[in-house]
Amino acid sequence: MDRAKGGQIIHLARPHFLIPGVLLYTLGAVLASANGAPFYLGMFLFGYAIFFFAHLSVSFSNDYFDRESDRMAEQTSLSGGSGVLVQHPELAPTALRIAVLLLLLSVLTAMAFTWYYSFPLWFLLYAVLGGLMGWFYTAPPLKLAYRGLGEASTAIASGFIMPGMGYLVMSGTIDLWFAILSLPLMCYGLYFILTVEMPDVDFDRLAGKMNLMVHRGIVTGARAALLATSLATIGLFLIAYTDVLGSTINFWFVTAFSLLPLTIAAYGVTRDLSIRGNVLSQVKLNFVAMMSFLGFVILVSSAAVLS
Repeated sequence: MDRAKGGQIIHLARPHFLIPGVLLYTLGAVLASANGAPFYLGMFLFGYAIFFFAHLSVSFSNDYFDRESDRMAEQTSLSGGSGVLVQHPELAPTALRIAVLLLLLSVLTAMAFTWYYSFPLWFLLYAVLGGLMGWFYTAPPLKLAYRGLGEASTAIASGFIMPGMGYLVMSGTIDLWFAILSLPLMCYGLYFILTVEMPDVDFDRLAGKMNLMVHRGIVTGARAALLATSLATIGLFLIAYTDVLGSTINFWFVTAFSLLPLTIAAYGVTRDLSIRGNVLSQVKLNFVAMMSFLGFVILVSSAAVLS
C-alpha cells in the first residue's frame, strides 16, 4: 500500500470519532468499579479491544453505505462523512472489506474474551448486538438512519450498549443499578445524534434519510436537544435527591456539571440556525459540552473508586 492510499484510509477511519467511544466505555467500567466491582487493567483493555474493532468498523461501513448521499453533503469534522470515498471512489471496495474485517475481529475477540474469562454466552451476544447496531445504522436491509430509527438506535447504543460494555466487562453483569443510570445517559445519546445531524439536514433530506430534523426542521431539532439535556439533568437530580443508587459517587456533583450541556443546548435554541456558521459553531459547542460532561463523570466516579 502506497503512502497516499494509507493516508486516505486513516482519514476514512476518522480517529477522532473514537474519542466518545473511549469515554463511554471507560465510563461504564469506572461506574462498575464505583459500584463495587474490582478493576483489572488487563480485562479492561481486552474488553476494549472488542469495543474498538466494532466502533472503528462503523467509520468504514457508514462511509461506504453513505457514499452516494455524501456526494451532496458538506464534510465537516463531525458530519457529512470523511469525504474520502467521494473523492476516491476506487477505495470503496477496500472500505467495505476493512469494515467487515473489523467487525469479524470484534466477534472473534469477544469469543476469546468469553472463553478466557468464563463469561456467560449472553456476553458474546451482547457484544455482537452492539457491533450489528453500528453496522445496520446505514447498511441494508435495516438502514436504520433511513427509516426514522437513527436517533432511537444511537440513543440506545450511546447510552446503554457502549457504557454497558465497559460495565459488563468489569462487573460481569448488567444490573438494575446500571439500568437506572443509563436513562439519563440515553438522553445524552439523543443529544449527541441530534448534534451530528444538525449540519446535514438539507443533505439528508435529498438523500432520503428519515430523522427528526428532516421532518420537522433544525429549530425543532435544537428544541429536542434542549429537551434531551433537560431530561438528563432531571434524571440525575432525582438519582441524587432520592439516593436510589446508594452509591459512593456524589451525584450532586454530576447533576451540577450536567448544567453545562443543558446551558449549551439552551443557547442553541436562542440562535438563528438558518445561518450556516451558527449551526457549525453550535455543533462544536454541543460536542465539547458532551465530551466535557463525560470526562467529568469519569473523574467523579474514579474519585469514588480511589476513596
